[in-house]
Parts: sequence; C-alpha cells; structure tokens
Amino acid sequence: MTHEGAFDGKVAQQLSLKIHLRFLTSRCVATRVDAREQPEWPPHPGRLYMALAAAYFETDGTEEEKAAERRMLDWLASLAAPRIHSREAAERSPITCYVPVNDAPQPNKAMLQSAPGMPRSRQARSFPTVIPDRPDGLDGADADVSFEWPNAPDLTEHLPTLERLCRQVIRVGHSSSFVMACCEASELTPTGDFWEPAASDAELTCRIAVAGELDRLAAACRADRINLFGDLKTEIESSSGKAQTAAKKRFEAAFGMPFKSSLRPPEPTPASLGVWQGYRRSSADHADLAVHENSYFERDLLILARLDGPSLNVERTLGLTQALRAALIATHGNASLPAWLCGHDADGSATSLPHAAFLALPFAGYLHADGHLMGLAIALPKGIPAAERGRWLGPLLVDQQTGEAATSPLKLWGQNLPDWTLQLEERPSPPLILQNETWTKPSTTWASVTPVVLDRFPKSSRGDDRRAWHAEVVDIIRVSCTRAGLPEPIEVDIDSTAWHVGVPRAWAKTRRISGRGGEPAPAPLGDGFPALPSKKTRPAKPQVHVWLRFDRRVSGPVLIGAGRFQGYGLCKPIIKKGAPT
Repeated sequence: MTHEGAFDGKVAQQLSLKIHLRFLTSRCVATRVDAREQPEWPPHPGRLYMALAAAYFETDGTEEEKAAERRMLDWLASLAAPRIHSREAAERSPITCYVPVNDAPQPNKAMLQSAPGMPRSRQARSFPTVIPDRPDGLDGADADVSFEWPNAPDLTEHLPTLERLCRQVIRVGHSSSFVMACCEASELTPTGDFWEPAASDAELTCRIAVAGELDRLAAACRADRINLFGDLKTEIESSSGKAQTAAKKRFEAAFGMPFKSSLRPPEPTPASLGVWQGYRRSSADHADLAVHENSYFERDLLILARLDGPSLNVERTLGLTQALRAALIATHGNASLPAWLCGHDADGSATSLPHAAFLALPFAGYLHADGHLMGLAIALPKGIPAAERGRWLGPLLVDQQTGEAATSPLKLWGQNLPDWTLQLEERPSPPLILQNETWTKPSTTWASVTPVVLDRFPKSSRGDDRRAWHAEVVDIIRVSCTRAGLPEPIEVDIDSTAWHVGVPRAWAKTRRISGRGGEPAPAPLGDGFPALPSKKTRPAKPQVHVWLRFDRRVSGPVLIGAGRFQGYGLCKPIIKKGAPT
C-alpha cells in the first residue's frame, strides 16, 4: 500500500503501523503449539514475524536491500506487542489424513495398496483449519487479520523495506495457507473489536517476537551452516588446483567430513518462539458506552451439541425445545419441579417469576449459513444458587458419580420428531454457533434468528391500515424488550424476512391455487416458521422478525416476545444499517 515519504519527526511519532493479511483460499491452516489437534486463530504475531523472516532468508536482493531488511526486522522485533484485529472464524471439522513419511534406514512391513511388495509407512496427520467469516457486502480485498503497532517510532524509515518484504510473503501457517500481505502507515484511529496486549486477566496468549529475534531464528534453523555449505560447495565445484584443495579443507574443518558431491546440506530445524504475551478483547467503537447486563437471564448458556441424528432446519425449533424440556422433566419422575425451571407455580398456574428458556441454536448470520440446527441450549434465570442448579440439571447432563459430563448422550424424541442425541458442549474450541460469546457478546445491534411472537394482538388491521399496524407492532416490541430485562431500544424495524442469512421467513406464506373440482385451496409459498401454538381455541398471535438498536451495548441472551421460553424470539448480534456492533 502507498505511503507518504516525507512525514516530519513530530507526525511520525503519532503514526500507527498496520500489517494486513488476507487468506487467498479462505482458509487458515495453522496448528496451536500447545494443542496440536486445535487450530490457531487469530494467527500469533510471532507467526507473522517468522513469515517475514522466512521471506528475508529465502529471497534474493542487493546487499543494500538485504541489509535494510535485516535492520527493519530487528526494529520490528523491538516494538511492543501489537494489537490484533481479526474476523470471527468457524473451525472446520477435523479430518485425519494418512501420508507417507520419509524413507527409513530399516525396511518397513507396511505395504502400499497400489504396489504390493513395496513397503512404505503411512502416518496419521491432521490439519486444523479455520474459515474466516466474510459477511456479505465486504470488499474482496478486506483483511482477515491485521496487526497494529501504535505510535511506531522511525516508521517512515523502515516502511518502504517492509512493503517490499510483505510482497515476498507467500504463506502464514501451513504451506497451504496462502496469503496476500501488505502494510500501511496511518493515524492511530482504532475501530471495531480487537485483541489488546494485557498484563493481567488475559483471555488469549500469543507468541510474539522480541529484540534479537532474527539472530535467534537464524541460529535455531541453522541458516548460517546451510548457507556456508552452499557457498563452499559452489566454490569447490567451480574451482580447481590449489583453490579447490583449500576449499575442500575448509569444508572438512567446518563439517567434520571430506567433501563429496553427493552430500546433502544440513537439514534445517523447525524455528520456534519462546516469548508469550497475554491478550484480552477490547472495543474502540464502544469503549465509552456502558454495557447493560440482561437482568432476567444469566449470561452463560448451558449449551448442548448435536452428536447424532438427521440435520434439522431452524423451523423445527419448537419440537426440539419442547422435547428437551420434556426430557428434563422426565429425569425427575413425579418430583415437583421448581418454578424457575418448569415455569409453573405449585398450583399449576404460570409463574410470574423469571424461569428457564429452552433454545435452539441455528447456523445463521454468516455468509454461507443455511439455518440448520447445531445444538440446543438452556438460558437460566439470574439468582439461582449453583447448588440448586446442579440439583435439578445435573441428572440430565452430568455423571452423578464422577461429576463430569455424562458419557452417554442425551436422547430426544417426540411427535413428528426424529431421534436426536445431544451432549454437553465442553470442547476447548467448539464451532462459533456453539460458543456462548456468539449469543451473549455485548452489542448495540441485534436481530432475530427465530421470530418474535407479539405479546398481544395489535388493534390495527394489517390489511386495512398497514402503516398503523406497523407502528403499533413496533411499540409492542419496545415493551417486550423492557419486559425481558432489556432497555428500551432507540430503533426498531420489523419484517417477515430475517436480517440474518440462513433464517426463513417469520411465518409460512401461502397462495391460493385451484384444487380438485376447481375449488381454491391454499398452497405453501417458500419456507417459514410455524405459528406458536395458542391455548384452547384462540388464534395464534402474530410473529415477526425484528431488528433492534440500543443506545448502549446490551449483553445477551436477548430473548423477547411471548415465545421466548420455547425458543422463539432469540436474537443474535448483527452489523446492519451502518450501526456498529
């Protein structure tokens, strides 16, 4: 990227260095060094530094250019740990591959299928991968991850060299993680959420480069010996007589063996970094905005991942949430459940106190989302002691002897519902949809993934006066927010179509077609959610998709409307209409 080359010293002190990476295959394949079966995301600053160092070691240039690159890399390592701006990313399901390994000196008994009689060992390998989320409407050149060094001194001196070296970076991570790298100098104007270096309360730890890192990397990967081997071999093969004899003596002295043309250069050793830095999330856009904690539900959801069973779309929410509630009740037999769990007082009437909500978690709100359900969840009301929660929820989810997650999965079944098996989500790095933060992260803007059922019928007719009906529904939604422990939104929009990708209409539309005998008959028109069942003979209440914006950041879960305890009215943060999340 272009830069100005004539900043004065005063301005240069206020500049921020940014290095941007975009993964060209929309995949980042990188393994965590502390957990080899898990992917690393965001990529560590040290991984970027090693990619720049590799470009320095592996590319040619004039003596002046290589000297400038070395000075630049030494300068970059001397800076403080950078901020990290990264997209959300979904973890790809792990896949085990079997690859042939290098030839061993002893014969192997394993046979190749394609060539019986030719032994060759194969070893299991996995390539942990994440897929950065790229929402609709973003420029194709936008970075997947950016590293920012605020107020980098002497930036203008090293920027041209850094630009040249960034163009030489091919990959960050595995050899299949092709990247396009670029850098820029800009004023320090951070936006959005980012990872910030933290001395305490770290949520993430990353490897970083520190002063003198380039020399340590060169020594660790034996770059000097590899270069010396190449230089001496070239000199021996291109000379004769006394010059060649002298070169061979130097070779033997350096490597402890006589020179032979068949000799291979020393094998490089994997480079590594040993300094770790803690990071925690921060937000520049809303650092001055307070966070409103939901006063009704706990922020931590009890998430259950689908282990087995057919793929079901989000329209099946009601059947699954009712089956989960029924399974919980069945666990306790004839025992009287507390009102905070079942939603009913001892006399069978609906309780007026906060109680648990049963939710379905769909793959929604991402570029290729299709709305299939990945798991279920239980949102618990605030103020329930841990011992009380454990007493009533434990038998369903926890092995009562070991205290750990039950090894036998939870099986759900119900009318018109195929069998599903679930297990408490405890993986270190679950898919985004099954991460608590996806549904509870504080945001100013939210939109529904299941329709919001109105708390009452509008007095206006949608068919006769659509504008009055719309205004009345908006007012109903505002009141629903305050009833659900949320502040009143400053902006509300409603529609039959969802704002999140992958979510069907709020209700199933129909059209009238000619049936048997020429009589008109209703026919479905596209996908849509079924109506929330009503009591007795009352008609079903209207349901709509909503878009909400608040004057402060609101933490989830955001559940509103008459169906919020059965999985309807579930919202997810969104970036729309220019409102930052």
